[in-house]
Amino acid sequence: MSKIKLVVVLLYSMVVLITAVAGLQFMTATEYFDYHASAAGMEWTHLNPDLQMLILSGFKVTGAGFLTVALNLTLMILFSFTKHAKSWSGIAIPLVGLVFWSVVLSTTLLVFSATGAAAPWGASLFCVIALLVGLFISQRELKEQEMLS
Repeated sequence: MSKIKLVVVLLYSMVVLITAVAGLQFMTATEYFDYHASAAGMEWTHLNPDLQMLILSGFKVTGAGFLTVALNLTLMILFSFTKHAKSWSGIAIPLVGLVFWSVVLSTTLLVFSATGAAAPWGASLFCVIALLVGLFISQRELKEQEMLS
């Protein structure tokens, strides 16, 4: 594997790790996060138990979405991008990640701007930037390889 491709794989792997950790946090949460309490202006214990159950159910679905994206990216990185060097994966990996993480980023920025709550938009921004850099680098390397062929 070339050094450039290794850099791309490392960038994408950091995104996978952040995605999986966030998914596990949502899946295992027993109450909403501090920034949710700040945004809502209400502590978890003051919520109706039925509303708590609905929020935690939404968290499970959200966590499953994060974990599904992490698994999808992992499989594409391991099998299509590195092992078999399929050119489509150089576009598919960042696009799948960008669709997901751009929505997460815009949502956390909306919560931050509307409520002032310390929503974790920094990790989302990092993932978007890492995916864009990986896309740019991998496409540049692919074009250079085509020119050499």
